[in-house]
Amino acid sequence: MGPETKTCRVCRKGFAIDSARLEFYQKLGVPVPTDCPDCRLRHRLAFWMFGKFHKRKCDLSGESIISIFPANARFPVYKTTHWYSDSWEPPYQEYDPARPFFDQLYELQTKSPKPHQYGTQNQNSDYSDDVWECKNCYLCRSMLRSENVYYSYRTFNGHDSLDLCYCYDSDKSYSSNYCFKIFNTKYAFDSRDAMDSAFLYDCRDVKDCFMCWNLRHKQYCILNEQYSKEDYFRKIVEYNTGSWNELQKMKEEFAKRVREEAIHKTNYNVRVYDSSGNFMTDCKNCDNSYFLESSENCFDVYRGLESKETADSNGVWQAQMCWGVMQLSRGYRLFNSLYCTDCNDSEYLDFCTNCENCFGCVGLRNKKYCILNKQYEEKEYFKLRDKIASDMKLGGEYGQSFPMKMAYTGYNLSLAGTIFPAGKEEVERWGGYWEELAESQPADRELARGLWPPAWLAWPHRRPAGSPRAERGLADRRRL
Repeated sequence: MGPETKTCRVCRKGFAIDSARLEFYQKLGVPVPTDCPDCRLRHRLAFWMFGKFHKRKCDLSGESIISIFPANARFPVYKTTHWYSDSWEPPYQEYDPARPFFDQLYELQTKSPKPHQYGTQNQNSDYSDDVWECKNCYLCRSMLRSENVYYSYRTFNGHDSLDLCYCYDSDKSYSSNYCFKIFNTKYAFDSRDAMDSAFLYDCRDVKDCFMCWNLRHKQYCILNEQYSKEDYFRKIVEYNTGSWNELQKMKEEFAKRVREEAIHKTNYNVRVYDSSGNFMTDCKNCDNSYFLESSENCFDVYRGLESKETADSNGVWQAQMCWGVMQLSRGYRLFNSLYCTDCNDSEYLDFCTNCENCFGCVGLRNKKYCILNKQYEEKEYFKLRDKIASDMKLGGEYGQSFPMKMAYTGYNLSLAGTIFPAGKEEVERWGGYWEELAESQPADRELARGLWPPAWLAWPHRRPAGSPRAERGLADRRRL
């Protein structure tokens, strides 16, 4: 199967689809995309909530809650514990072949409740979202099994830490980005197995190091110079880290030394085979993928873990044979779906849990053979599903993502609004909507801007501006 060249229907730019991707689409039985990769990514990220937190009421019990959804959300919002209970039944409706399918799905979405917080088994973490099994976390997002962590993004197994971005197994650490297994470490980037250190760049297995870069298996180093234990602690007190002004000078000095003296890798991949992209660990045969771990045979995946044969997806964990998915925990052959857990062999699901062979459903749990949330017999389900797919193909809908108007929040309060900034008129032209902000509460928006993309994505490299490698690096950062 030879490669194809298409014109994106959104930006009108040409883009190529290689043979591997065409074979994958054919294997899944899905149509070839009509939008370029960047437009598809922006569209998916419009569904990634990243805006402010609101005080509001649970629409089921009337309890006061803190939610990513405002009080005037166009769908009901239930306290998460109530949403996962048996105290309510999802609405359903009949399929009308005379109307566009997405219009019907939009109506169902508007009637179906959402949990007030994405994530479960949390304690005292109300001002956080997309947090799982966390305790005492404040203004955090995308967290797992963390405790006493504040102002952080994508931190797994973090404890007693602040201002972390994309850190795994961190304890008593501060202001560090893309670090793994760190203890009492501050101002570090791309460092692993570090403790009792500060200002690190690309260091591995270090202890008691200060303002160091490219070090391996070292202790008692300052500015990459080796000291004895006694001299190290005698020298380190000369740095007045308790002064804000002095600290800013140290940051500037360290950034300058990293620019001019550090060795910079072509990418931040670790143990990666036959793949392209960046910030990948233990991946094989992955193309144009970023922030991906322990995955193989994936392409155009941005942020994922333990996934296989998955494409055009974001925020996926243990996804296999999935396509066009935005936020998923465990799924198989799931297409064009949002915020699902343990769902298989389904399409166009929105916030569903443990569902199989369902099509166009919202807020279902533990169901099979449902269409627009209505239960069918197995044979009846497949017959109607095929008819709907045929109707959608005639209307040019099948294979397309959810319309942007179905996003949970305004474009400007989504991750797309941060990575792909656009004006209100342009967003409305794409079919999305804009959420007006109260001027008296800008802090949450500033938090969103501060957490992603982090400043270190633009960390300057030594490559001369305009060189092919520099241009590729710049393109990679823009993709993120």
